Amino acid sequence: MADPDVNKKHTVVLVFSHGVGLRTWHKAGLLAREIDYYRDIADSIGNVTFLTYDTVDPTSYRDMPNVRPIQVVFNNKRVNYRLFGLLAPLLKYRSLKGIDVIKTNQFFGSWTGLILKWVLRKPLLARCGYVWSLNVRRSGAGAVRNWLTGRIERFVLKRANAIAVPDQFALNYLSELHGITSDKFTILPNFVDTNQFKPGDVSERSKNPFLYVGRLSEEKRPALAVAAAGRVAGGRLEVVGDGKESANLRLAAEEFPNVELLGSLSHSEVSDKMGSALALMITSRYEGSPKAVIEAMASGLPVIAVKAPGLTEIVEDGVNGLLVDPEPEAIAAAMRLLIDDPKLWLKLSENGRQMAVDIYSKTSVLEKEISLLSRLIAN
Repeated sequence: MADPDVNKKHTVVLVFSHGVGLRTWHKAGLLAREIDYYRDIADSIGNVTFLTYDTVDPTSYRDMPNVRPIQVVFNNKRVNYRLFGLLAPLLKYRSLKGIDVIKTNQFFGSWTGLILKWVLRKPLLARCGYVWSLNVRRSGAGAVRNWLTGRIERFVLKRANAIAVPDQFALNYLSELHGITSDKFTILPNFVDTNQFKPGDVSERSKNPFLYVGRLSEEKRPALAVAAAGRVAGGRLEVVGDGKESANLRLAAEEFPNVELLGSLSHSEVSDKMGSALALMITSRYEGSPKAVIEAMASGLPVIAVKAPGLTEIVEDGVNGLLVDPEPEAIAAAMRLLIDDPKLWLKLSENGRQMAVDIYSKTSVLEKEISLLSRLIAN
């Protein structure tokens, strides 16, 4: 993608989510993936600067991967992180005054990006990797917090120059809720490494296990997957993840010898599992562009998903997966179908992989984002 002005290098500043730093990303296993992505943006645009909440230079740690050529601006004054979110545009003015476009990593903390837009008079891309107000409401927050969250979200989004959302559901929801025209939005899905997540040896796929990958929490409803597997004598289920429901799930799984709880696994271990499993089971009450589903499709893994917001936008019944009612028997029937019908399994596998490459690969998402950033800089 050509730079808007070939004679000048432009700079994108990424405003980290509220309270988050490079150390946070590193501990979560996200750093290498994100650094690789923003290096590619730097190659096209010119430069990338990270505005983080680290209180010590994160590049000084021995275990921190090399982030160059990305520049890191951090909270070296060790200001309280809440204050830093408001004062960073002033405290770091000299380090940031040469930037050309601002991007927020998530909406939580996007007010820092808006203040930076006002101080520097540069365009702002507000990224909503998830819908903040919706997540707060779903968490059972009180009326006051719900009202305040909605007002902050509306205030920032109406003043941003562009808004990035992961899917059509988020676009429709935010557009209608806040009265923002759809042309202000761009769909930038969560990307997946289609070289790491790819189909493995499935020559004996009918003997391979089904997978559940995700938090073991009430809203994810992993007990539904366990209950369904208990109804399928010829199907094994491996549960990957940890959370508040671990103890309850362990008790439930004791009834079924074909269910195994593996706990948390590394990203590479999950990709190995997905490359050879029979299908992914996802039973959430709601999702927001779920990474596990995209990684499964990239791995050629059909998805059995319950009909829920955030899932019906990605999984197309009979095309790249199976959509079922959130009932153990309905999920069990889908499991039996994939065991017994190899032609259907292969069709879902191939379509899912193609969709992941075409829409969710890093190359595809990167091209869309560079185009969007370039337009903002040019305007």
